Amino acid sequence: MEKKILVTLVLVVAAANFGMARSGQYDEAAREQEKVQKQMAQEAQAPEKHNPAKNFATGIKEVTYDNVRDTLSDTGGSTMREKPIVGTLDGTQQAGEKVVDNTIKGVKKVASLGYAKDDSYEIAQPEKGSGDAAKIKLFKF
Repeated sequence: MEKKILVTLVLVVAAANFGMARSGQYDEAAREQEKVQKQMAQEAQAPEKHNPAKNFATGIKEVTYDNVRDTLSDTGGSTMREKPIVGTLDGTQQAGEKVVDNTIKGVKKVASLGYAKDDSYEIAQPEKGSGDAAKIKLFKF
């Protein structure tokens, strides 16, 4: 009786393994189709396209929180590496560039509700002695 159960069990396991061993027929096409469907679903779920309020908040975060974080980390890091006064001045100068960059990118996200496709911008410096302010071009039309 035990031999019959053992033989039946071996046959069932062998049949299951044989059924799973067919890898060249429908599995590859189905897997490829699943990959394409997952990729299309991920592209459709892009947060910039479906949630303008979240993109607006992200822009505000860049203008406020990211600026403070970068300023403090750059100033503190430079102060630790160099003499206190020189390090503070160098860190503040380095952080100033990031503050301008974060502010411009944040304003661009807020103005476009996150629909702008790129983070690039141009700064046009005025002529010396003209008294004009620098002009920042956020969007290229």
